[in-house]
Amino acid sequence: MYVDALNLNIDNIDKYTREEIKNIYKKIALECHPDKLINVSDEDEKTIKIERFKKASIGYKKAVEDFDNYGKLNYSKTEYNFDNLPEDYEIYNSFDLNFWKNTYDGIFKDKEVIKNTFIDVASYFFNKGFKNKNYYNPSTKIIKHNINLPITYCDLCTLNKRKLRILLKNVKEPVYITICCKSDYPCLTRQYIDDDSMEHEIIINMIIDNYDEEEDEEDEGGGEDEGSSNKDVQIVSYTHSIINNNDGMHKIDLYIAIDINILEYLIGGIRKIKYVDNTCMDITIEPFKTNDIIIKNKGLLGGNLNVKPIFKNITLKDWNKISEKKKDRVINIIKKMYV
Repeated sequence: MYVDALNLNIDNIDKYTREEIKNIYKKIALECHPDKLINVSDEDEKTIKIERFKKASIGYKKAVEDFDNYGKLNYSKTEYNFDNLPEDYEIYNSFDLNFWKNTYDGIFKDKEVIKNTFIDVASYFFNKGFKNKNYYNPSTKIIKHNINLPITYCDLCTLNKRKLRILLKNVKEPVYITICCKSDYPCLTRQYIDDDSMEHEIIINMIIDNYDEEEDEEDEGGGEDEGSSNKDVQIVSYTHSIINNNDGMHKIDLYIAIDINILEYLIGGIRKIKYVDNTCMDITIEPFKTNDIIIKNKGLLGGNLNVKPIFKNITLKDWNKISEKKKDRVINIIKKMYV
């Protein structure tokens, strides 16, 4: 099995070391593991590589067993081939009881042979030592691991990938998982089989961490001055709600509030805000309207952006910026509107 699966030279089969086999398998895994094929668009090519990875994994396991049992690769041309399962079963099933009786009598009719056989088996275990019980009797139980991964709004705006290094309890080697928050939200499940043949189910739950990015930027001092246009951009605080659709997909609506002054209320205007992906967005304010502004598909994952204008009346500080003569003129104009 492992000769074809790992592309080994059959003429030098007994000269391969455990480390060489491990490196051969590692190279195949790096090329053909499903996590490495995300950018492969050709489905036929992807299927071929996944099948190669599966066969290489089975072959590598058999090769490791040979090293554990014999100290080298113990290749036999008659070793089992999973591809011929139906045919092999029919051949096996056609043997009658006489076949098994003759086989038994031919091996065990000599009591001395029986004695030596069991002594050899016992000495093998004493010399080689015992493995974890899961090696001899693999468990069908799946060990589940729930992991909460904090993510930001920005993570859900891009197709950038993150590589996670996960340490599982009682597992020696770390597990590496590649995740794209935008496409995998709200959770990603991966299967993993450890060296003791225990199956693990890793469930990564993505939790939106709604920390205040505005405070972080103020602490950093605002960075370089890129011109007066930056001063016109308003940094707002975002909140969100998650909408669960019947198709299992999730949309996220975003909510912000912006203050509008009396001038914007009277004649309208354009307000620039900082969006969650760090770009600038224009919000159009209609005159004499304070109802919510809904911008389609500008939430996350197909959700909407909901903008609540909050009218802020003139303050005493702003009122005192104009002269007494101008104050009288404003008051007279307002009187004409209401009298």
